[in-house]
Amino acid sequence: MRGRNRPSQMDMLPQAFRPLAQLWFARLLVNLGKLGPLLKSDRMSAEELLAPFKLKAVPAAGLKDPARARKLFQAGLARMELTPPGLPARSVLAGNLQRLGELVGLDATELDVLTFLLLGRQLMAIERFLDVVGSVSASGFHTILAVALKRPLAQVQRALTPAGRLSRSGLVKLDLFNRWDFENKAELMPGLFERLNAAQKKPYGIFANCFTPSPRALLTPQAYSHLQDDLAILRPFLQEAILRRRKGVNILLHGRPGGGKTQFARMLAADLGYGLFEVASETEDRQPIGGENRFRSYNLSQTILHGGGASLVLFDEVEDVFRQMGDEDHRGRGNRSGIKAWVNRTLEENPVPAFWVTNQLQGVDPAFRRRFDYILELDVPPRSVRSRVLRDYLGDLAVDPAWASAMAEHQGLVPALVERSASVVRLALKGDPGLDVSRALPRILGNTLEALGATREAPGVQGFATRYRPEVLNTDCDLAAMVPGLRRQGAGRLCLYGPSGTGKTAFGLHLARELDLPLLVRRASDILGPYVGESEHNLARMFAEARQEGAILLLDEADSFLQDRKGAQRSWEITLVNEMLTQMEAFPGIFIASTNLMDSLDPASLRRFDLKVRFGFLRREQALVLFQDLAESLGLELDLRARHALDAIGHLTPGDFAAVAKQARFRPAATGLELAERLAAESGIKPESRRKAIGFPAPTQIERHA
Repeated sequence: MRGRNRPSQMDMLPQAFRPLAQLWFARLLVNLGKLGPLLKSDRMSAEELLAPFKLKAVPAAGLKDPARARKLFQAGLARMELTPPGLPARSVLAGNLQRLGELVGLDATELDVLTFLLLGRQLMAIERFLDVVGSVSASGFHTILAVALKRPLAQVQRALTPAGRLSRSGLVKLDLFNRWDFENKAELMPGLFERLNAAQKKPYGIFANCFTPSPRALLTPQAYSHLQDDLAILRPFLQEAILRRRKGVNILLHGRPGGGKTQFARMLAADLGYGLFEVASETEDRQPIGGENRFRSYNLSQTILHGGGASLVLFDEVEDVFRQMGDEDHRGRGNRSGIKAWVNRTLEENPVPAFWVTNQLQGVDPAFRRRFDYILELDVPPRSVRSRVLRDYLGDLAVDPAWASAMAEHQGLVPALVERSASVVRLALKGDPGLDVSRALPRILGNTLEALGATREAPGVQGFATRYRPEVLNTDCDLAAMVPGLRRQGAGRLCLYGPSGTGKTAFGLHLARELDLPLLVRRASDILGPYVGESEHNLARMFAEARQEGAILLLDEADSFLQDRKGAQRSWEITLVNEMLTQMEAFPGIFIASTNLMDSLDPASLRRFDLKVRFGFLRREQALVLFQDLAESLGLELDLRARHALDAIGHLTPGDFAAVAKQARFRPAATGLELAERLAAESGIKPESRRKAIGFPAPTQIERHA
């Protein structure tokens, strides 16, 4: 028995509450019919048995004979019932219990049952008595409470039904189907006694370990301008749901961590003027709360907030809740189908509209997903929104505008990273007002991005290392003549193909500047994912973001998604090409695909491009123009030897000149001839150069040639 080896708990029950608990014990002792077994067990001392009746001693034989003892105790109980004690009216516990009863809507019997479960087992006499009783059925459990509380059995049974307020609110978890001892038939919400026994300054302080008012929203609706179509639906939907008190209103927000899901719920609640309450994931002393107890906290929030004004509930990290509940189930407590039914019922009957937030949609069972009214993905926001988030979070900090503009291009920049980095800087400024924010913020944010597997800086096109000259690109199409047509149409699908460094990606940046449009650059590494369906999802999201931004979309290494399906060995390779072709067909803007492997593309993809432009190696006169630009930017003179050396180099691209220009920043060149040598080195590592060595003499040969 649990009670035998348990240390005395008498001191855990405050003295003011002991008379009421002793009355419960006296009723059980006299009326439950277990006095005989108790006396035979020697589990309780004479002092413990006599204490409730204010009797200090009786003849020893009086406690050996059950009939005589019963008469003695009956007389004592009759005296107690003349003026039965209750909870001290002015105690903190009594006041909080009364407040809790009003909020949950408990009737007198339900409140009595809750009070007994809170206090009764903290009196050692009751604990030992129940140990003697042992395992009980549901009817036995009900009978014990009915006898102790002097309530009709039918009322107690009604108070403890699964649909009753005690169970539905999560205050009490019942197990009436298994034969357990009394203690295990009903489990109180963790920490409830401590919260009820403490003075509360805030209206919902009793429930701080269950749910709390949400912090102020840090973002405005403008930060979610890319979701205006969704907000246009959600605003009136929630307004009508609250106005008409509709049950079962649930919204699922999903997407990668830090994508602004929680802030979105806070923003929307604030925008509508509704209170928002968040289900706690840890106690006030920072102890984690398990999955099932978080569900109980959610149910309690629904019960408490129902009818208390226009409110919403936010239930975050629900994938962990579902997983933890599954783990608990596999350890043998409960059954999986019962948990599913419980969750389904929760989703269908909640009276307060709720946001459910998850980082992993796959962690939410499809049976649950289909019960949500609205499902919305919040991932990395588009560039224009990232720029606004940076302004909102960093507005009071001395941030370099050029850095902020560049960071807005970072595809891994989610709002939570900006918020946390800004809070670190603000706290550091309090300790050191002279802190250089322009250096500290990029370092903090860069460290976090790097830890998440992203680059410190935006990996997109940064600009031109040399002067950009579209007229010196070696293409089979007049690029300058193409620009006005694209400006007029506002749409077009272009395939730029040719060796690396020939200016394909740089032309995308040039075109965006000419048309005054944002440019969205993606590479294969940004799209391809390890899980089935993930790459297709990322492709669709890429096109959706470009559509939202009104941006030119440039996909580098497009051959990764347009491989000839005849050579496919796996089913996902075919579905990836199909998805790419579908998205290309539906995209209303300018889409540029660049590739070095034109021969490997699927024939169907080639038919979908409006124009295919070949970018080749520079012609001699084109290379000379870029060579002169480079030398001029570095303050170098080009003599005859340098020009002759350049003529001897083949397979040059604009990318080679850009690489040499960047190199000169930390390794200055002394002469024009040295620049030519470096260009020869860049060209010499290309496969084309290794296959055909004509025009690629070593540096010493260059000098001899000169």
